[in-house]
Amino acid sequence: MTVPLLPPTTGSTVALNVEALTTGPRFLRTRSMSRWHRPRSGTRHGNRDCYSAWCGYGIGSSDRAPALTAEEIPDGELVCATCEGRAIGAGQEQQNPDGRQLVFGPRELQPPKTCPGSRRALYAPLPGGTTARCLICSDIHPVRAMGGPYNPRTAITQHPPGPGLVQPCPFHRWRQPTVTNNTVHCTCGRPMPTP
Repeated sequence: MTVPLLPPTTGSTVALNVEALTTGPRFLRTRSMSRWHRPRSGTRHGNRDCYSAWCGYGIGSSDRAPALTAEEIPDGELVCATCEGRAIGAGQEQQNPDGRQLVFGPRELQPPKTCPGSRRALYAPLPGGTTARCLICSDIHPVRAMGGPYNPRTAITQHPPGPGLVQPCPFHRWRQPTVTNNTVHCTCGRPMPTP
């Protein structure tokens, strides 16, 4: 059985040949770890998989040095409590073994409250010059002069994201959108298509 993984959100640069994993093993550890961990997110670099555990550990797995994986923990072996609680609260398990109701809502999965195209020049002007279509969410909003005397610019006003908000980058979510030839992509180069 595999479990769903969260996107490996980061603020760092990620090479285009790195793949975001959407599923992973239920439990994993390296041979030197004293307890089993739960994966939160994962990436694939060629033939090497790298997982981030809920507690913060990083666990690598390759053909030469595979990580140990398990569907169920063997009797008497330890499980990381931080990983277990967060994985259950995030919904990786259908029910909590103790019957308590836990909840965890990663903020990276929620769309931003303010459109990432707000107050930026990521817009297509409309006839008349006072309004524009936001290239990030497709909504129409006013265009204003901004930036003051030392950094003058024209940008679309701040607004909530519309229903046409682009798909998030698997690594940077909606943090770093940019536009080239009216095509939205992340600054890392991954496309951010409209839904």
